[in-house]
Order: sequence, then C-alpha cells, then structure tokens
Amino acid sequence: MTSRENALDQALDIAGSLTKSSSMTLADEPNSLGAPLSGQSGSDGYIGAVVAGVATITGLTGMTTSSIGNFLTISGATQGGNNGTFLVITYNSATSVDISNSSAVANDGYVDWIERYPYSLEDDINFERTDRAAIKGVAYSAAIPTYERPTAVGTSVPANLSNIADKTLDAHAWVVNRRFADVSVSSGDGYSTITSAGNLKHADATDRTGVPISDGADAGAYEALYVEIIDPTTEAAIEVQGGAYDGYRIFGFTRAGTTSTSPNSVEVEFRAVPNGSSLSSSVAYTWDSDDPSTVDFYYGYRERADNLTETAFRTTLSNGIVGDADMQQDISDIRTTIGTSDGDTSLAGLLTNTGNYYPFSDLPDATPSVVEAFNTLNEQIGDRDYTGSILTDGYTITQSLQELADALGTASMTRVIERIAVNIEAGVAHTLPGANTYTLDGTNNGQYLVLYTRGILRDPGPLVDGNDYDETSTTQVTFYYKVKAGDHINYMIYA
Repeated sequence: MTSRENALDQALDIAGSLTKSSSMTLADEPNSLGAPLSGQSGSDGYIGAVVAGVATITGLTGMTTSSIGNFLTISGATQGGNNGTFLVITYNSATSVDISNSSAVANDGYVDWIERYPYSLEDDINFERTDRAAIKGVAYSAAIPTYERPTAVGTSVPANLSNIADKTLDAHAWVVNRRFADVSVSSGDGYSTITSAGNLKHADATDRTGVPISDGADAGAYEALYVEIIDPTTEAAIEVQGGAYDGYRIFGFTRAGTTSTSPNSVEVEFRAVPNGSSLSSSVAYTWDSDDPSTVDFYYGYRERADNLTETAFRTTLSNGIVGDADMQQDISDIRTTIGTSDGDTSLAGLLTNTGNYYPFSDLPDATPSVVEAFNTLNEQIGDRDYTGSILTDGYTITQSLQELADALGTASMTRVIERIAVNIEAGVAHTLPGANTYTLDGTNNGQYLVLYTRGILRDPGPLVDGNDYDETSTTQVTFYYKVKAGDHINYMIYA
C-alpha cells in the first residue's frame, strides 16, 4: 500500500501548457475540476466503511500509484452526502483506493465514478479558450468579429458582450400576432383547440420561443396569455349582454391541457371580462348558442428575431388595448370625464341648458355627436347678428361684451345744480349756468338733458301737449311757468 497524505505538489500545481490541448466542459470550470483520465470511469464503485474521515472505495479499474493526488468524481450515490469530488490519498490496488471525505458515509448501492487530474494551468487555459471560442463563434485564436449597427451603418464595432448587450436582436424574442380564421366553436364549449403543425412549441423557463402559455415561464402574466376572439362577419370583438353578463367582452387565455403537450396544438380557454375591467377579473365563459359558431382567433406567440420572416407581423406583448392595463385605465378615465358609458354614440341627455339663448340651443338633431356639439358651440360663440349702432354682425360673444363695456365706459353725465336768485318769468328763455351746453333732442324725449325743478322731473315739448318747457337752443331752455327765486333747477347733461 502506498500513501501520500498531502497531495499538494508544486509540479502538479503549475503543470500545464501555453497552448489549448482540449475542449473543456464549461460547467466544470467553477468547480475547478481537472481533465478526466482517458478510460478511467465506471459505474460499479462501492463505498465501504468510513474511519476518521477516510473512506475506502472498491469496484474500480485501472488505479495505479500515480492515482494518488488525483480526484474521484462520484455521482449516483444513494446517500447524497457522497456526491461530489474527493481527493485520492491512498493506493490499495488496481480496484481500490482511499479517498478523503470528512462527511462520507457507507453506501448501500453502486456509484458512478470518474478519475480526474488535479486542476492545472493547462486546464485553466483550456477552459478560457473553450469559453472564448463559444462567445466569439469562431476559433479562440481568430480575431474578434465585428458588425455594424442599424443606427451606425459603416462603422464596425467589436462583437464583445458590452457592445452586444441590448443592441442586437438575436438575443431577443418578438411577439408575433397570428390569425387563425374560421375556427368552429360549439355552444356549451369552455375552450377551443387551434393547431399548426410544429409551430406551437410551448414556452419554458429557458426557452420562450413558441406560445407563451401558463404551463411555462409566463404563469400569471395575463397580457402574455391573451387571445382576441373576433366575429368574422362583423370583424368586431364579441360582446354579450343580459343574464349573468351585462356588457362583457369575450376573449381567451392559452392554457396547458390534454392537447397542449405537443408543438402542434394549443387550447384557448374562453373567458368573459366586464368592459373596461382588468383581464385579471375575468371569469370562465361557456360558449352560448347566441354567439357566432365560427370565429377568428388572434393571439401572440414569441419568436426569436433571427427566425422571423420578412413579412411577420411584429407587435408588443400587450396584444392591443384590452391587454394593456395602462391604456385600459386611460380609456376608463376619458369615459368618466366625458360622462359616457359603453355603447354611447351621442351626447343625447348629457348636455344641459339647451333652451333659447344658450349655446347648445341650435343643435342639429336630438342625438348630437361630440363633433356636432363642438361645431354648434363654435358657431354660437363666433357669429352673432346685431341691428344696433354699437355692435356689428360677426362679433363673438367676447368681443360683443367688450364693445358694450367700451361704450359704457366712454359715456358721461354732467349734473349741474342752479339756485335761482331772481324769478324766471314764463316764456322767457333761460341760459344754462356755467356756459354748459347740451344736444337738442328732436323727438321731445329729453335724451341728452334731464331737468328737475322743485325736485319734480319736467318734460320737454310743445305747451299744447301739456309739457313743462321747450328745448330752445343748445344753451337755453324756456319754461311755460314762473320759476320763483329760491327754487333749485337740476340739469343732468349726457354727452
């Protein structure tokens, strides 16, 4: 029996080559496993008693004294604590060695084994160059490939990871909307099956190419599972009213089922959701006899960009408004703001103050659209008919109000109070005090001069009509009665 308790040896540590001598299994690199010895493997290993952390394994082949310092990788042991890689410390025979394992236990079954060299510089080089060749897609010694980005044609950039990340399409999957036309559905069904030979491979945690159904990586992602169901005669989404459903939209979820285990078919489960509600609030739906017997299915499945045809219909994962929760909420907010409900096509009943002198008094019909209401409002505000001297046809309401304000703002009235010192005889023209003047009113209505004596409003005009004075000239008036000394005359002169 030959034993070497300490396998650490400088020659073993640095043994290696500056050239690549083999292609390594990259999964072994993080475990720092050396290369397997050619022909040194089997499945008849047996772990016997363990004493002081040393286990004896028998049932091997081809072991030599040179095996000391190598390692055995053991797998398939009934006791999981024996799975792993262990140092060979003692050569017993060509079929038996001792391994160092402080946690080893005796095994009640046979194990698989592989003899490996210690991890060396040569292995490190082989791992690195194997990995480099896999990344570059060419020999490890070849130059790094270059490519041109669509946004910078004519400029070559190296195809290293930092340049490729988020800038190429090969690593991304697109969602393709696919139409299945004229699918027959019978009343009483809860789902329908669609088929396409070899094209409906299911998604899983690592490969999302194919239908993103809930038995794979998209479980719970309602938008990813969404299938639009269209009435082919109207090309409109199918809606149901009455009974348990009032304003519900019918759609589908792709699902795993008895026919969903091959790449040739997938099941579409029928669902119903209230208009404007989230897909997550949907309920199972059974096809009704009033529903169309033939429908079109539109649904999205993932495809890698490099596998897409030039004419593939590429879209986003939301699959439209119904599947886009944010867009759905925006539409709901708009409806709430306007005050409309699903199915409304006019503003009938929503407009108030539609009588005379209100902007909406001249609506074209009893069921106006938003456009008609806006046009009516525009017409009412923008075009008015006037007959007076201040406002002009075509003024808007705003301009009309401004013109009236300007007219009132420029109008003025002067009040003059005269205290009579001596009598004013009847029929004698009297001059207004302070050189004040006024405009004569030929209609005898006193529009520009309002006159009071003894606090009584006096009327101008001919005496025969019972009036009190005559507008004699722009500076004088003539009373038909005596105004006594001590009386007051109030003149209100309008410009």
